[in-house]
Amino acid sequence: MKISTRSMVYMAVVAALYAAITIAQGAIGFGAIQFRVAESLNLLAFFNPIFAPAVALGVFIANLVMSPYGVLDAVLGTLATVVALVLIRVTKRLLDNLLVASIWPTLVNAIVIPLVILIAGGGMDAVTWGAFAPIALSVFIGQFVVVNVFGYPIFRYLMAKHQNFIKTLEEI
Repeated sequence: MKISTRSMVYMAVVAALYAAITIAQGAIGFGAIQFRVAESLNLLAFFNPIFAPAVALGVFIANLVMSPYGVLDAVLGTLATVVALVLIRVTKRLLDNLLVASIWPTLVNAIVIPLVILIAGGGMDAVTWGAFAPIALSVFIGQFVVVNVFGYPIFRYLMAKHQNFIKTLEEI
């Protein structure tokens, strides 16, 4: 698949937006309690697969620059995003349902991010694992708010009222 210069520019803008929004949010974008507004950009991949690597790059940059969990979060956090983005694309192909697709970033991050936090904390014993469920729930809630409560309605509105914008996303 050949990627046009125009597409590369859009990808760069999305990656930069993700990183800039997350970095600007500071500590609220990292940790057991996080509300990363830029996570709503994951839904762009529903409309066009070129946005998947853009969002993943934005995650990598933001995590590398700001995460208190360092390279571990840059790698595993980006991997979680890639998995979620692939699942979004599969959902698009099989169901063409944005609501179903929007749950993937929430579920995947609720599993992976607590692992990052626990591994980075140095503990893998039974006491540490006891913290997994509360951390997972907290991450799930934060992700659900930004992707499903904030991002999904915005994209549904755009789909209903601004079909030309959605068509542009699909054709980039």
